[in-house]
Amino acid sequence: MRAILDDKNLLLAEDALRIFINETSPKPIGVEEVDILDSLNRVSAEYVFSPIDLPPFSRSTVDGYAIIDSETPGEFTVIDKISIGEYKEIEIKDKEAVEVDTGSIIPENATAVIKVEETERKGDKIFVGRKVRFGENIGFIGSDIPKGFEILKPGEIIKAEKIALLASVGITKVKVFKRPKIYIITTGDELIEPGKPLQKGKIYESNSFYLYAKLKSEGYDIIGYTHVRDDKELIKEELLKGLDLADVVILTGGTSAGEKDFVHQVIRELGKIIVHGLKFKPGKPTILATVKGKAVIGLPGNIVSTVMITERVINKYLSIVAGKELTDEIKVKAILLNDAKADKNRYTYLPVYLFKKDEKYFALSIPFDSYMIGTFSVADGYIGLEPAEEHKEGEEVYVYLKRLDLRPTYIGEEEPKLLKLFSEFRKIPLGSYPALKALKYGIGDVIVISNLYDNSISGEYVYKRKILQNGNGEKIVGYHDWIGLSRMVQNSSIKLRYVSLSPNFIGKATVIAPDTIISEGKEIGEEKLIIVCKDEYKSKLKTLS
Repeated sequence: MRAILDDKNLLLAEDALRIFINETSPKPIGVEEVDILDSLNRVSAEYVFSPIDLPPFSRSTVDGYAIIDSETPGEFTVIDKISIGEYKEIEIKDKEAVEVDTGSIIPENATAVIKVEETERKGDKIFVGRKVRFGENIGFIGSDIPKGFEILKPGEIIKAEKIALLASVGITKVKVFKRPKIYIITTGDELIEPGKPLQKGKIYESNSFYLYAKLKSEGYDIIGYTHVRDDKELIKEELLKGLDLADVVILTGGTSAGEKDFVHQVIRELGKIIVHGLKFKPGKPTILATVKGKAVIGLPGNIVSTVMITERVINKYLSIVAGKELTDEIKVKAILLNDAKADKNRYTYLPVYLFKKDEKYFALSIPFDSYMIGTFSVADGYIGLEPAEEHKEGEEVYVYLKRLDLRPTYIGEEEPKLLKLFSEFRKIPLGSYPALKALKYGIGDVIVISNLYDNSISGEYVYKRKILQNGNGEKIVGYHDWIGLSRMVQNSSIKLRYVSLSPNFIGKATVIAPDTIISEGKEIGEEKLIIVCKDEYKSKLKTLS
């Protein structure tokens, strides 16, 4: 029985895939817990949050001497040394110093580290010839990522850098989706196994090699692949065998109108053909079907058709079965939301968050230091710049894509009650500066701007919070320039990227923070958070007290 495919009735690949998904309702096949070393390229099945601040302690970022900044310049007595990985309970006094390595924990009351090369040492004495800033050369606790920060989300493919981050916060096991099992059947009397003498009228079989390599690289288990000649009973027998072993069976050849095209006949007799024929060249006689409740996909025998249909249809379908989040191209062109500048001497990678609006991408370059594995690993991608290369806001750059997070986005000031309210959102609580950029370019779903940063913005909802001051000294904890509170806290050496890190400094310095972050202190002002929200999410704000 020949299958005649009328071009007028053919479907676009996207429409055919949608129909196939609606008919089969694909979903992940199960969850298992694995060691993080076995999680590479697996698909996360859960949200994972950091159980600790990273770094977990305040550490030196240089080889040098931990000192009290207010005693500089001057002469200091070196009383001890703390090597990397070593812990000592040392309290330095005025004009005392402790030698530290890069990565060493600093003494509890040290407020700065001066580089070795910026000192003169004689015996146990060092001389510091300049005024040292409070917080200089110290990577403070949580300055990379704070406790509770989202590390993994369901559907995310776990890469090597995320494994490093999981290990860095002490996590050894994660839950992942089970890999879909695939069975591959190639059909055709004309096919010969590579390596054997090529007979006249024959061609080497390549479809199974491509499918095996491609699907294996995507993280699927290929539990069998075989070649069957054009024999209806043998094809039926092999298909039933594949269905017993696998979650999805893929066949090549025998889907068209030829006299020996038995694949479409076997599938029709055993199950249901949902789509037969695509408005796609090459790849027209593709079959999307179900047999015994499992997905069966029939591809034309042409290898180019196999490649094209795998990219446009099979991979997208299997991604759902594997629990993967939606992904996009590896490299995309994006419009910069802010200026980006390379180190003047080195090729520089800058992590970015990506946003998609209609068919355009927008990239936000994230504040970054070389030790911040957390920041780099949670970014959507990165841009690579030549030494001294600069790009201005609004210019297009290429972004090397690691993922594209399509969840609704919360962007702006960090406020615990709001973050909890929009818990399922993608969250970028980096302050008012990126929020204003989001507002300017029409991206983001919930945008939160501090009136301290810009009091000209109006929104339908305003959330007020008191600003408290805990402590009263010259050493003041401040905030990154993107954050509204940076406008209230002046002359600070430490600039936190997350307001939620401020409680770590209570008792060590003057801390100025919202009453939703710290609970004790003198009220010194009020901050209004202006919330600009898409209509479909406004109902959530009504529950906010």
